[in-house]
Amino acid sequence: MPVSLCAEAGLPNQPYVYVEGKSEVERMADMVTLRFDLVARNADQSKANQEVQAKAGKILALLNDRKIAHGDVIAEDLKSEPQYEDEESSSNRRGKVIGYSVTRSFEVKVRDVATFPKLVDELLALGGVEFSAIDGGLANEKEMQDDVFAKALIDARTRAEKTLALTGMKIDSLFAVSPVRFLEIRQKVLGGHDAYGSATTERVVVPDPMQYRLAPVAVTQSVHLIFLISPAK
Repeated sequence: MPVSLCAEAGLPNQPYVYVEGKSEVERMADMVTLRFDLVARNADQSKANQEVQAKAGKILALLNDRKIAHGDVIAEDLKSEPQYEDEESSSNRRGKVIGYSVTRSFEVKVRDVATFPKLVDELLALGGVEFSAIDGGLANEKEMQDDVFAKALIDARTRAEKTLALTGMKIDSLFAVSPVRFLEIRQKVLGGHDAYGSATTERVVVPDPMQYRLAPVAVTQSVHLIFLISPAK
């Protein structure tokens, strides 16, 4: 690459190697996040709200009885929407208002995985509860992300050393490190225009007619490094 182009891209103006390191750790989920809405519908908006607030109180009491910590419960949202005679039509042809729908959204972390199926049944038994997601997760996810990041760095160094050993070069120093791809190199050298993320955590829940089966949680990380290099002596 010409020196002028290197300077323009913010890249080294001396020989370098660009490598990507990867790491992944997979664990069984040890916590679950429940996401659901509590919905009430009534011709009278205030009555719909009263019903939602009364059931919300029962939900919070139930969660308290099940030893769910206050910090693991989010219930800050409230939404009220009119309902029309013909909800499927365009906004100016739906007819008159026939009632109201009042919704409160909940997000609950259950740290005892064995208890959440029963809790789901108890919530549904209250009526008006509509689940949107049951997500498996890890209580120590932050520590795992730090661990896979460190392993990705080691992987990148190892890849660089193996590559350079075949070409008679060696690493002098680290020029740059990033959890995302150096776009300057891809765009100016490879001509690509992709965007990349890092430290992603996959949460997948597989439903079953008789029981809930949480999929393993995979914490993955890629890291991009530029090493300055020189001929090996």
